[in-house]
Amino acid sequence: MWQILCVIFLLYGGFAYGNNSPVLNDSALVVLSDSGLITGERLSISEIRDIIDNFDTYDNVRSNGIEEDFLQHIIKEAKRLDFDWGEANAKNILGVLMRDRAEYAVAAKLHESALSLAGSDTIIQIYALNNLGVAYRRLDKPRIALDYHMQALKLSEHFSGNADVATRSACIALNSIGNINLALNQPGKALEVFGQTLEIEKKINNHLGMAINYHNIGYAYDVMGETDKALSYFLLSLQQNEIINSEVGKAICYNSIGEIYLKRENVSRALKEFERAMVFAKSSDDNYYISQSYANLGEAFLAMENYDRAYDALIKYNKLALQINSGLLVQESYKLLSEYYEKTGQYEKALENYKIGVAANDSVVNQQNTSYLNELQTLYEADKKEQQIEMLTVENQVKTQQNYIILFVAIIVLLTFIVIYVVTQVRAEKQKTELRSSLFRSMMNPHFIFNALGSIQSFLYNNEPQKAAVYLGNFSKLTRLILKNSNKNLITLDEEVEALRNYLEIEQMRQRECFSYEFDIDDDVELDFVYVLPTMLQPFVENSIQHGFRKSDCGKGLKVSILVSQSNDYLHLKLKDNGIGINSNEGSPEGHHKSMGLLIFKERIRLFEKKYKKTVNFVIKDLSEVSENETGTLIRIDFPLIEPHD
Repeated sequence: MWQILCVIFLLYGGFAYGNNSPVLNDSALVVLSDSGLITGERLSISEIRDIIDNFDTYDNVRSNGIEEDFLQHIIKEAKRLDFDWGEANAKNILGVLMRDRAEYAVAAKLHESALSLAGSDTIIQIYALNNLGVAYRRLDKPRIALDYHMQALKLSEHFSGNADVATRSACIALNSIGNINLALNQPGKALEVFGQTLEIEKKINNHLGMAINYHNIGYAYDVMGETDKALSYFLLSLQQNEIINSEVGKAICYNSIGEIYLKRENVSRALKEFERAMVFAKSSDDNYYISQSYANLGEAFLAMENYDRAYDALIKYNKLALQINSGLLVQESYKLLSEYYEKTGQYEKALENYKIGVAANDSVVNQQNTSYLNELQTLYEADKKEQQIEMLTVENQVKTQQNYIILFVAIIVLLTFIVIYVVTQVRAEKQKTELRSSLFRSMMNPHFIFNALGSIQSFLYNNEPQKAAVYLGNFSKLTRLILKNSNKNLITLDEEVEALRNYLEIEQMRQRECFSYEFDIDDDVELDFVYVLPTMLQPFVENSIQHGFRKSDCGKGLKVSILVSQSNDYLHLKLKDNGIGINSNEGSPEGHHKSMGLLIFKERIRLFEKKYKKTVNFVIKDLSEVSENETGTLIRIDFPLIEPHD
C-alpha cells in the first residue's frame, strides 16, 4: 500500500525555481520586520517584491516560523495594490504549505488561482502547473495530474530563461509519465522513463532529483518482483536524501526498505525501518507520510501478533486517512482494521470495517468512472497531440505528423461521444440487447491504445519518424474501421478480415517483427456474403500475441494462423498459435485478462443466439493436450450462416 501511493505522489520536494521558490532567508525576515507586517501595517509593491525575491527553497519555512497568516497578509496586500505577480507567487507558496498539511483541495485552488494571475510569466505558470499536478495526485486523480505536468513540460521546452527551470520541469513531467506507466502495470516502460530522468539529474548534480528517481526505479523493480534490485535502489535514494537532509525523503525510503523486509518475512528488521521512517515523517510534519508510517507499523505489529500496538497504530492511521480525505487511504485503513479485528476474534467488527472499506472503494471507483471520459480526452490532447507534435517538429516532420495526430484525436473524441450517447440515451427495455451489444463492440482495450501510443513514442525516441508515421497511419485506419463497424450488429467476413489483418500489422510492427501471421481462407468462402460479429476474433489474436508469446522466444518462428472454411450452414473459424499455451504456468499472471476477454466473447455470443435463434459452437484447447510434441493454443468457432437484419 505504502509504495503504490508513494510512487504516485513522489514529488515530495515540490518544484523549486531559483529565487521564486518558497522559503524566507534571513534578509527577507529583516524586510518583514522593517515593513511593519507583524503589526498588520500596509505594504508597498517594492516591499512585497523584496519578500518574494528572498525566497530560496521551501525546506526551511517551518524553521523560520512562516505561518499561513503571514502569507495571507501578503496576498491581501497584493490584491489591494493590483499586484498580480506578488499575489500569484504568494498563493503558490501558500499552496505548497497547504499541501504539506494534507489540505490538497485547498492547495489545488490556490495554484489554480496563481495560474490565472500569472499572465505571461512562464516561471509562475510552470511552478503552478507542476504543483497542481502534485495536488491532484494526492487527490487520487492521476489523469488530471498528468495533464498539468504535460502543460508544464511544453512550457519548459519553449522557455528561454533560466535553464534550471526548464530542466527541472521536464524531469518532473517525465517522472509523472513514468508513474502513469506504473499505474497501468507497465513497469518496464516506467523504468525506461525513470532511467532517462535519472541521467538528466546526474548531469546537473541534482540530489533531490536523483533521490526521487532512484526510489521510483526501486519501486518499479519491486513491482516486477526483483526485490534485491529494488532494495539496492531504495538504499541509493536514501543516500541522496541524507545528502540534502530531506526528512520526507528519508521517511519514504525507510518505509520502502521496511516493505521489502516485511515481504521477506523479516518482521523485526522491517519494524526497525518503519520506526525510523516514523521519526522522520513526524519531523516533516506532513500528515500524509505520518499516516503511511502508522499503516506500515500496524502491519508489522499484526505480523508479530502484538495486537495492542497494532490497534494503536491502525486507529491513528484511520484517523489521519479520514482527515486527509483520500479515498484510497480510507479504504486501506478500514481494510487493515478489519484484518486486526479478524485476527483478534472480533468478527462482527471485522465485517463492519470490511464493509466500510468496500464502500470507500466503491466511492473511489465511481468517482473515477464518472470523470474518466473527460480525463481521457484531456490526456490524449495534452500528452499525444501536444507532445508528439512538438517532438515531430524536432524531426522536421511537423505538417505530415500533425495531420495524423489531429485525425487520431478527432476519432477518439468521436468514439467517446458515441459511447456517451449510447450509455445515456438508450433506456427502454426493448433496446437493452442492442445497447449491451454496442458497448461490447466499442470496447477497444485501453492497454492496446496505450501500448500503441507508447510504440509511436518509442519510434520517435529512436529517431524513426518514418516508422512512426506508418504505424500511426495503420492505427488510424484500424480506429476508422472500428468506428465504421461500431453501429452494426453484423459485418461481412471481408470487413472482419481487413480489420484483423490491420491489427496484426500494427502488433507486428510494435513487437519488432517477433512473430509472423497467415490467413488460410477456402476458395468457396464468399467473403462479401458471409456475416460475423464485429471484432469477433481480435481478442483471441491479442491474447496469443500478448500472453501466448514470450519475449525470450522472439525470432524463433512464433506464428499466428487464421483458417476459414465453410460447410453445413456454418462458417468454421480456427485460430492457432505456437506459443506457450493456455495451460502454461507462465501465462498465469495474465490469467485474469484472458478470462475477461473470454467472458465478453461468451456474453456477445449469448446475445447473438438470443436475437437470431441460432447456436454458436466454441472450443478452446491447449495443443499440448492434443500432442506432446506441440505447444500453443487452438480456438475454434462454428458460426452459423445468417442473413443480417435490423
